[in-house]
Amino acid sequence: MSVILTLATLSQIMTPLPLAAQPVSQMTVPAVVRSPFGRWTLTQSPSQTDTKQLLQQGLQLYQAEKFADAVKVFKQASQAFQAVEDELNQALALNYLSLAHQQLGELAKAEKAIDNSLALLHNKNGSKEYLSIRAQALNTKGKLQLVQGQPEQALKSWEEATVVYKQIGDEAGSTGSQINQAQALQALGLYRRANNTLDAVEQSTDKQSDSIMKATRLLSLGNTLRVVGNLGKSQQVLLKSLIIAQRQQSKEKVAEIQLSLGNTAQALANNETEEEKNKGYIQKSLNYYRQAASTSEKALTQLESQLNELRLLRLGVDKLLDQQRKIQLKLAAADKNKLSEPEKKELSEQVQRISQEVQNNFSDIYQRLFPQIQSRIATVSPSRSSINAHINFAQSLIKLKQKNNSSNISWREIAEIVKVSVNQAQQLQDNRAYSHALGILGNLYEQTQQWSEAQNLTEQAVKLGEGISASDIAYRWRWQLGRILRARGDNEEAKASYQQAINHLKSLRNDLAVVNRDVQFSFRDEVEPVYREYVSFLLEGNSSEESIRVATEVIDSLQVAELDNFFRRACVDAKTVQLDEIDKKNNTVFIYPLILPDRLAVIASLPNGAKRRYTFDFPKDESGNFITSDKMEQTIEELSQKLSNRNSGEFLPDLHNFYKWLVQKTLDSDLKKGTNLVFILDGALRNIPMAALYDGKQFLIEKEYNLALTPGLQLLPTITPLTAERLERRAVIAGLSELPKGIEQKYSGRFNALPKVADEVNQIAKEVKIPVRQRLLNNQFTRTTITEAVKSSNAPVIHLATHGQFSSQAENTFILTWNGEVNVNELKSVLRTRETKQQEAIELLVLSACQTAKGDNRATLGIAGVAIQSGARSTLATLWSVTDDTTATVMTEFYNNLVNKKMPKAEALRQAQVNLLKNHRHPYFWAPYILVGNWQ
Repeated sequence: MSVILTLATLSQIMTPLPLAAQPVSQMTVPAVVRSPFGRWTLTQSPSQTDTKQLLQQGLQLYQAEKFADAVKVFKQASQAFQAVEDELNQALALNYLSLAHQQLGELAKAEKAIDNSLALLHNKNGSKEYLSIRAQALNTKGKLQLVQGQPEQALKSWEEATVVYKQIGDEAGSTGSQINQAQALQALGLYRRANNTLDAVEQSTDKQSDSIMKATRLLSLGNTLRVVGNLGKSQQVLLKSLIIAQRQQSKEKVAEIQLSLGNTAQALANNETEEEKNKGYIQKSLNYYRQAASTSEKALTQLESQLNELRLLRLGVDKLLDQQRKIQLKLAAADKNKLSEPEKKELSEQVQRISQEVQNNFSDIYQRLFPQIQSRIATVSPSRSSINAHINFAQSLIKLKQKNNSSNISWREIAEIVKVSVNQAQQLQDNRAYSHALGILGNLYEQTQQWSEAQNLTEQAVKLGEGISASDIAYRWRWQLGRILRARGDNEEAKASYQQAINHLKSLRNDLAVVNRDVQFSFRDEVEPVYREYVSFLLEGNSSEESIRVATEVIDSLQVAELDNFFRRACVDAKTVQLDEIDKKNNTVFIYPLILPDRLAVIASLPNGAKRRYTFDFPKDESGNFITSDKMEQTIEELSQKLSNRNSGEFLPDLHNFYKWLVQKTLDSDLKKGTNLVFILDGALRNIPMAALYDGKQFLIEKEYNLALTPGLQLLPTITPLTAERLERRAVIAGLSELPKGIEQKYSGRFNALPKVADEVNQIAKEVKIPVRQRLLNNQFTRTTITEAVKSSNAPVIHLATHGQFSSQAENTFILTWNGEVNVNELKSVLRTRETKQQEAIELLVLSACQTAKGDNRATLGIAGVAIQSGARSTLATLWSVTDDTTATVMTEFYNNLVNKKMPKAEALRQAQVNLLKNHRHPYFWAPYILVGNWQ
């Protein structure tokens, strides 16, 4: 491709700032609810008027987001107070200094400043001024600790701050520190305590008289509820806040709340898989952004609202184009799928309607929104917010340009917008913002294939980001540098850069819960591709054994990252596993299939320690062209739909293709009968039951291989057999054969009564021979009773015959009990209640009537989430809902094999499925049962 333009030279845009390397990473955290300066009241030292004015000057600079200048002034103030031995105001200045360092990403300096502040406040008198400053310093310390990935210490700091605020009667400070506690509890995985804390804040705030302060507290609470994933509650609280602000006739507060309501509505849209509800949330979000822009008189609020609207419209274009692409793929395969002429006509009309809607969106963006933003952004004074606004604007325009290269906006115009952020970051001496701006400018050069300039800019962005240990932006520039070096043919340096990007992402694991992901963060767009591109790179050509080994580690790391993203926190302690030892000891083959941008790749680790790598070009379409990864994923989705429909046909050819791609070459490696095939499945492939792969004569389940899945070797539980001694007479079995009226109404059309569950529960109880007190049916099966049964029994097997849903969103993954849902985040408190060392982990969790969410092609992630959160070494679940009499048959046979015939779990399940297959050849009946985790 020819060069499209020549952007500015490096010398015209770059004056590198001095670097100061720091040892820890910084992540963007939700703003501490209370103003970081409290009421910023100085203690009175009459002779220090000039010094107090110096401190207030620093506060003004901080609030203007001129953080580097604020640091200088706060240092001067601290030194001046020290000179006159005014330790209380010196401590206050050091507290503010720590906050300014945190904004600049200078965490080591921030830690030193706040530690010095607290040291000055040690053993002082108990005056109100002293206690107020100490509470502020504890809040600042907690904020820093959360950023550093120390949520437990942050929680202690904020708990102490709450006590102090209450002691001096500071309700605003107490409210803020309690909301901050909820963020730390969320990061620790203590979801119920986090929710209880936020509920208590809401109740206490509701009792207060209406005021701007009350509206502000509810706004802060609503924002935090969104960050921790409680979106419905966030919307409710923000609406309460809005009503109060409207009554108080505060236009700016109303606009601020409308902006937050737009962010919550957008988050709800992101979680909604039903098309109509999704559109409703998007429209609601757009309306709130537009209202905020028209309500506010502040240029920055107006700008932020319109930038959010622009981003949402841009994402809408992406979604429409994706829908159009899928319909066009269906049209291309119309003859193969024997579509009628009316069906073809309807598809063609859909393509035309979407094309018109896309053009309407582009017109709205370029003719209305673009000139408004362009005019407004020019009026904003230099600040961190201004820099971020320019970057946000440029990023949206880059994405739009990629979708519509013939747009009226040129690459040069976008570059001019980014250059403003570069210049402002230089002016403010803000290395974090400077790194961000230079990285985006480097991306522009990458888009236009001006590789030398792109590399130089990106290397500068890397140096700045890593210099302040800002891994959340440094990983992006390492990834970008890897792409650029690869394009320039410098493969070894490119691989090294990709690996460093992965390392940065790993360092962020403990920070995931505190990242504000309302609008800025997309795992699929901004994290997942780093792993996939690197694996694709490693597996090019004749890969060395070392490259194959690294590729498996990267795939495992991706699996862990997906679950971290699912839970919004580091879900488990990932560990390094010696794969060869498991292979040999357990006669096990690990199979990693991966969907790459242009091909399928499979890595197999054999029992003899050998590693095999196979790649397959995607098949060709009717026109003789290789299909895309989008088409491959659509093929998988359509195959999954056929398998889960008992009346469907014509699925065997696709099952045969996937057999050839995923397992045929591995099975040709002279494997012994009874070998365990353990799959680490990727993305959409999780929706295909491996048991149903077809070799032209037999399904894979009919061959003498035991099958299991694992979310990744880093999450693999201890591989030990379930002994007869542990199993005998020790299980908890619960189920719902009928639904209480409230639940039946709520889930009308989705979940129906399961009359055969009573037979399932009773028959399994007979097989496992459990005491009657551990058999919970219908109204006996509540959250409380199952929790107590698990806690008191030390049972190795927990069997739940109840409706439930697996989703790619933790909020939408749950099981039903008689008195309501238990979501995946609450499972830990239900199933991990054993307190003594003598009580052992759950060996087997069975969920026999759950299903994946419709329209969610990543819903199987919820199965892995349940397995992780329950702490069970093995989880048996279903990909789709089948008739409850069929389930009862499979479950009874499974337990008979497990208990009476002493089979390992994977073999016991396989034999039960094969037995059912004899009478029901369609995979709908026997294929959805999958075993995750320990197969022994």
